[in-house]
Amino acid sequence: MKLKLLLSCAVVTVLLLGSAVQALAHGTTQAGDYQLEIGFLDEPIYQGVPNGLDLIVTNTKTDETVNGLENSLQVEILHGASKKTLKLAPQDGLDGAYTADVIPTETGDYTWHIFGKINNTPVDVSMTSAPDTFNSVESQDQAAFPAVAPVAASAPAPAASTIDNSAQTSAAMNTAQTALILSGIGAVLGLAGLVVGFMALQAARRPAR
Repeated sequence: MKLKLLLSCAVVTVLLLGSAVQALAHGTTQAGDYQLEIGFLDEPIYQGVPNGLDLIVTNTKTDETVNGLENSLQVEILHGASKKTLKLAPQDGLDGAYTADVIPTETGDYTWHIFGKINNTPVDVSMTSAPDTFNSVESQDQAAFPAVAPVAASAPAPAASTIDNSAQTSAAMNTAQTALILSGIGAVLGLAGLVVGFMALQAARRPAR
C-alpha cells in the first residue's frame, strides 16, 4: 500500500513539474485589469517548422478568460529588422486563447507585439524571447535524426549560346565535307577529260592506212 502511495505521489509530482516547465515557456504581462500570457504554440520552436502565437487573456478581477478579441486585437511578430502582421484567430476549444500562424525562418530571438483593445482597455504590449518569457527559435539540426545527407549538385545545363555554337560548328563541318567531296568529284572528272582529250589527240596524229 505504501509503495502504491509513493508511486502515485511521484506521478503527480512529475505531472506538476511538467506543467510548471510548460508555464515557464510563456511570459505574462498586464494591460489594465487584464493579464496576457504570451508564448509560442509549440515548444521547443524550430527553424522552418510551422508554429504560431499562444495568447491567453484573463480578467484579473473575475479570474475569467476573455473571448471575442480576434477583431479588436492585432498581432505582429518581429525578428531583427523584420516585422510581419499576422491574423489573430481564436484557438478551437479553448476559452480566452488566441493564435496566429507563422513559420519562423531564422534562428534567434523573436518578439510578439500585441496591440488594440480589450473591451474598452487600450493594449500595446511587446514580449521578446528570454529565460523568463518564451524560448528562442532553434536550428532543426539540434533535433534532426538521422542526419540528412547532403544533396549532390547536378552538372549545370549547357548554356543556350554554347548549344547554338555547337550547332553552327556542326553545320559548318558538314558543309566543308560536302564541298570537299564535290571538289574531289570535280577533280576526277577533270582528270578523265584530260585523258580522253589526250587519247583523241594521239588518234588524230596517227597516219591513215
